[in-house]
Amino acid sequence: MDTFETLQFFRGLSDEYSIDKTSIIVPRKDRRPRNSSPHFHEVADKWFLDKFGIPYRSQGVFVIARVLSASAYATSPDHVVRVIPLSTYRFCWSKKISDLLFGAQKLANAPAEKIKDFLESACYQEDDLSAAHSSGNEVKSRPRFVGQFSWIFNKDPALRVKRPMPQLV
Repeated sequence: MDTFETLQFFRGLSDEYSIDKTSIIVPRKDRRPRNSSPHFHEVADKWFLDKFGIPYRSQGVFVIARVLSASAYATSPDHVVRVIPLSTYRFCWSKKISDLLFGAQKLANAPAEKIKDFLESACYQEDDLSAAHSSGNEVKSRPRFVGQFSWIFNKDPALRVKRPMPQLV
């Protein structure tokens, strides 16, 4: 079975993160939207909470299999890092939505029902990580329990090539 440890997922970081070494980062519990409206963020977060029991928008870590896509969110190409969970996690993704930001911008001030209908039509699912990786679409991931830390940001260039991650102990 494919996992975040055997597949490579990336994230673009801002320059507030150190990229000269491997870092263990605690995901925020109160993520605020940087590129989407607070209205869309709140409606979508509640939709994810109602659908999956997890507010993926405010408590998730967004990752993607394509380095080029991750670089769109990075301060520089050097700020694209591989993200690997260190504890149990859940994830969701959509076969239809490459990046929710596009929908978030289009529906920034739409009525809540229109946003919910859009999210429902996206057919988000919490399985088949291998298909999520192959699709190149955004994956929203979160530790199984908030407060239980889970992600390592690894800048090692050797890990950026397509080869399995060494087993973490």
